[in-house]
Amino acid sequence: MRPHQWVKNAFVVIPAVFAGPDLLATGQVTTLLAVQVGLAAVAFSLASSATYLLNDIHDVEADRRHPVKCKRPIASGELPVRSAWILFGVLLVTALGTGAWVRPSVAAIVCGYFAVNVAYSKGLKRLAYVDAVIIALGFLLRLLAGGEAAQVHLSRWLISCTVLLALFLALGKRKHEVLTTHAGHRKSLERYRVEHLNFALGVLAAATAGAYLVYTLDPATRARFHTESLPLTTPFGVFGLLRFYQLSDDAKVAASPTDRMLRDPAFVINAVVGAAVIVAMIYGVAIP
Repeated sequence: MRPHQWVKNAFVVIPAVFAGPDLLATGQVTTLLAVQVGLAAVAFSLASSATYLLNDIHDVEADRRHPVKCKRPIASGELPVRSAWILFGVLLVTALGTGAWVRPSVAAIVCGYFAVNVAYSKGLKRLAYVDAVIIALGFLLRLLAGGEAAQVHLSRWLISCTVLLALFLALGKRKHEVLTTHAGHRKSLERYRVEHLNFALGVLAAATAGAYLVYTLDPATRARFHTESLPLTTPFGVFGLLRFYQLSDDAKVAASPTDRMLRDPAFVINAVVGAAVIVAMIYGVAIP
């Protein structure tokens, strides 16, 4: 079920966080709204766990040949395939039911997320770069679900940053896999080249940081949050991008860089401090 991966569903909360000042000003911040946004994140957590189970069931033979994935419950035989199918069904039904309780549109987005992941498991993951685009689409759907749950308009810059960042993370993971595993484990790896990935990662890192900086410099952003200090938070994002790139370049460790970054002290401290500073700025909290 990968509960450590549920942190990705924080993207569901992002629209409400950045729209918070407007919602507070208009008196739209309610307990119900907070519950709806939280449940939308829960729905995506359950749906993502269902897709992980489906993917592990589908890839059981390939996982048994992987130095790390061979230890997963289904690949190792610890979890019977029949039990995995039952759990998959329970998680998917619960995810769709939770999303429908929030809003029918949220359930529709969760359903779309699941459909995209089924297509991914059934064949799209074998297509180089297409597999990374599918991963990025998953993050975009999380963002859209958060916007629907909170009933807020999504900034084009927020959407751009999300898609660019998700592509960066996906390609960084693929680069690490190319460096540490045999291409036979994943067909798409045969089409990847480290030099091409390094170029793409450099372009995406610059584009992500640039999109965020433009967003912070946008007069509309300054007017909404009543601050001109947001551009000063760009170094937090740049450090995070560089640190992830460094983790993806480490061929001595088999663990995925997306897993390692969540346990990397430098990355976590930077992310927590950066998020706290951004929240403090947009909500007008005085920073000592």
